Amino acid sequence: MERKKTLHDYLYENLKEQIQTGYYKYGEALPSMNQLCETYHVGIRTVRDVLSDLREQGMIRTEERRPAVIVYRKTGEGDLVPDILAVLQRKDSILAVYKTMEQLMPGMFALSVRVCGVETAMDHFKQLKKDRRKAVRVRWKSSSNALYHLLDASHNLLFRDIFTSLEIGSRIPFFLEPEYTPPFSFCCGEYDDPMWMAEAVSSGDTRVIRERFACMYRSLGHDIKRYLDWIESRIATGDIEQRNGYSWNSEQGHDHFYIQIARDLIDRIGLGIYKNGSFLPPEAVLAQEYGVSTATIRRSISMLNRLGFCHTYNVKGTQVTLFNDQATFQSMKNRIHKKDTLLYLSGLQFMALASAPAALLAVPYIGRDEIGRMEEELTRPYAVPLSILMHHIIENLPLEPYQIILRQVSGILRWGYYYSFYQDGIRAGNELNQISYEAFRRLQAGNTEEFARLLSRCYCHALELVRDFMAAGGLSEAALLVTPSADG
Repeated sequence: MERKKTLHDYLYENLKEQIQTGYYKYGEALPSMNQLCETYHVGIRTVRDVLSDLREQGMIRTEERRPAVIVYRKTGEGDLVPDILAVLQRKDSILAVYKTMEQLMPGMFALSVRVCGVETAMDHFKQLKKDRRKAVRVRWKSSSNALYHLLDASHNLLFRDIFTSLEIGSRIPFFLEPEYTPPFSFCCGEYDDPMWMAEAVSSGDTRVIRERFACMYRSLGHDIKRYLDWIESRIATGDIEQRNGYSWNSEQGHDHFYIQIARDLIDRIGLGIYKNGSFLPPEAVLAQEYGVSTATIRRSISMLNRLGFCHTYNVKGTQVTLFNDQATFQSMKNRIHKKDTLLYLSGLQFMALASAPAALLAVPYIGRDEIGRMEEELTRPYAVPLSILMHHIIENLPLEPYQIILRQVSGILRWGYYYSFYQDGIRAGNELNQISYEAFRRLQAGNTEEFARLLSRCYCHALELVRDFMAAGGLSEAALLVTPSADG
C-alpha cells in the first residue's frame, strides 16, 4: 500500500512552496489560522504545528493573536540568475500547467456559477472591482481570491485544491516581480481590465464563461512562453535539464492503512470477488496479504461493518451483507464517512467535467494496436470498462499536470462502491457498463467527439446514482453536487 502525505506535510509543503516562490512576499502576512483551516480543510492543531515548523525554519514570525508574517528572503538577493534558472528548469512544466488550466478551469468556473447563481458569483468580484486599477500584483491576488471563492461555491471538495496546485505550478509570482518585468503586456490585447472575467460571469451563459476563461489561460500561456524564450535567448545558460514543477495529492489525510484496506475490500465486494453472503478471508490471512497487523485489519473490517458492507460474528467471521440501506444511512452520521462519501461524489463530478477534454487531447495518440489491447482488457473477469478506458486516456495525455490530476482523482473512485448497488455486481450489465461499451465502439469507429461525450456521460450517470441514493438517505450535502451539463 502506498503511503500518502499527511495533512501536516501537505499544508507545510504547500505554504513553504508559496513562500519560496513569492506568492507570499517578505513582510506580508499569512492568512489567519481560522482562514487556513477553512482553505485547506484541516484542524486548528495541524495549522499550529505547521506554523511552528515554518517559524523554526526561519520563514515566518508569529505573535499571539496576530497572523504570521513572512520573514523569508530569497537567496542571492540582487542576483537574478538563481530565480531565473529555477524557472527555466521548469519551463516545459510551467507551460504544460497553463495548457492544463486552459482545459480544466473554464468548466469548473462555469459549473460554479451555475450552482451559486450570477448574483452570488458577482459578489466574489467586489474586491477585484475596487483593485482593478492598482498594481498588477494586487490585481492578480484579488483575481485569484475571487476565483477561489467562486470555486468554493460549487460545493466540490476538490476544485479549490486543484486550482491551488495549478497556481503554484504556474509560478505566476515570478512573472509579477518588478525586476523581471517581461516585454509583453499580460494579454492586454485580449483584456486590459481584470473585470473582463467578471463580465463573462455576469452573463450567466456557461458557454461565454468557458470561452472567455479558456481564452485567458491560452493568452497567458502564449505570452509567458514568449517571455521565457526571450530570457533563454539573452542568458548564456547552456542546455538546461528540465524538471517537473507540478505535483498534487488528492487525498491529504486519507493515508491511514486501515482506510486504504477498507476501500480495497469494498472494491472486491462491489466487483463480486467477495459475493453477497460469503465470508471474507480470516483476519490473519488478510493481515499477511496487506502486510499489516491484525489490529489494522480489524479497524478496516469495523469500518466495513459501519458502512453496511459486512457483519462480523464472534466465531464464524465476517460475512458480506450488501443492500443494507439502513446501515449505510446510519454510517452517514459519522463525520469521517460523510466526508469520504462527499469526496467520492466530488471526484465523480470533476471527472464528468475533465474526462471529455482529456479524451479529445489523448485520442490522437492512441493507435489501432492499443485499441485492440483495450478490447482484450474489456473481456477480462471483473474488468471495469470505464476504468480501462480512462487508464488509456490518462496514459496518452500529452500534458503531465493533467495526467497527475486525473490519476489522483481516479484513485479515489473505488468502483466497487458503485457496483455494490447491483446484486450481481459488475456482471449485472448495468447502465454504466452499457454506456462505457458504447463509448468504446465510438472510439473504434473513429468518432472522437462522441467518444468523449459518452465518457463524460458515464461519470454523470455514476454521480446521479450514488448522489441521489445518499441524499435520500439523509446526506443533504450530496444533493448540492449537481450534474454537469454538456457545456458545463
